Amino acid sequence: MSKFLKFNIVDSTALLTQGTELVNVDQIQSVSYADATGVLSIVLEGAVSSQAQYVLAGGGDGTVPATALSQRVITTTVRTTKDGTAGVPNIVNGSKSPQKAVYAAMTANPGGVQSTVQLGLDEAATPIQMYFSDFAISAVA
Repeated sequence: MSKFLKFNIVDSTALLTQGTELVNVDQIQSVSYADATGVLSIVLEGAVSSQAQYVLAGGGDGTVPATALSQRVITTTVRTTKDGTAGVPNIVNGSKSPQKAVYAAMTANPGGVQSTVQLGLDEAATPIQMYFSDFAISAVA
């Protein structure tokens, strides 16, 4: 099993954001794909905290810090165009889902430190190559 998953981001309209992104396999908690939007979400283990302020009920003495925990989530959009515009892949039965490509890369034995998440063709009547068009890490409550 590899230590890192490698995502090749392709968007000819945003040249500065193209290239390789690595994700530590040991931190992946779950993977999901929304076929209606083409968004692949990877939830990472461990939470991040942020401090918020709230007023005490009943006329308390001001504000008290509260800690909110959020999940770290990687989102990447899968497209059938290299310019990152429309083109949500047509996934009919899930056999070629980008989610399955992540699973295949996670369980691969590449003989090295990284394994590439390789997207294939979608399941349209005339199959089209799929691409990762962006990559973002955020904290979601």
